[in-house]
Amino acid sequence: MFTKKEAKHLLISIIILGFVFGFDDGRPKFQLGYWLTNLIFVTLIVAFSIIFREMIVKWKAKRHDATAEYEIWTIKQVWFGGHGRLKRGIPLGMFIALLLSITSKGKAFFTAIGVHKIKEDLIARAGRKRVYIRDWEISQIGLWSIWANIFLVIVGTALKNYGINIGNFIEINMFIALFNMLPFGDLDGAKIFFGNLFLYIFNLAFLIIAFLLVKQSLLLGLIIAFIIAVTAGFLWQYFYEYK
Repeated sequence: MFTKKEAKHLLISIIILGFVFGFDDGRPKFQLGYWLTNLIFVTLIVAFSIIFREMIVKWKAKRHDATAEYEIWTIKQVWFGGHGRLKRGIPLGMFIALLLSITSKGKAFFTAIGVHKIKEDLIARAGRKRVYIRDWEISQIGLWSIWANIFLVIVGTALKNYGINIGNFIEINMFIALFNMLPFGDLDGAKIFFGNLFLYIFNLAFLIIAFLLVKQSLLLGLIIAFIIAVTAGFLWQYFYEYK
């Protein structure tokens, strides 16, 4: 399922995000035992959420006769015009996540630390009209990574409504989905943004509204988020595509 490189990068990502979300245990006074227990619990939630997402992404990529490999997001170009190119790259997302978590004492999050390298399987796509994968297909694969976490948010909210304690499962998955929608570098948000701008606007609007409303009412929050997202998408298409 995962290559050795993927497994290594996934493990590092899980540890980093586990620390980011578990840094603040919510208690007024620091107690090492409780802090460590909370950190382990949060890390397990992060591990489940990320591995579930990666399995969905790989499944969707296979449907397009392509492969998707996870790796830590690194910046290799620090200046324009071909200058300042780094050999190994800087794990910018990871640094931002740790710095923000420590300086805010666990109150602020940044979760965009991993990307998906998507490429076509030329043998599997040999009978297709287009052998090389298109931006539209890449955007669809990237979108499923976002919706994998949204699906977990919906499941988590439903469980919480039935009185099942799931800790901060909902917040973890919502923040992972939101920050990976950023249209920067090789993040999934950039794949969606450049592959299909309508899909990007629709999903970004849906995520933001759902994030604000889903805790109050799961069904109502999703309905309102969907209506606003559809409206935002069609308004953009009307004013910028047709005008």
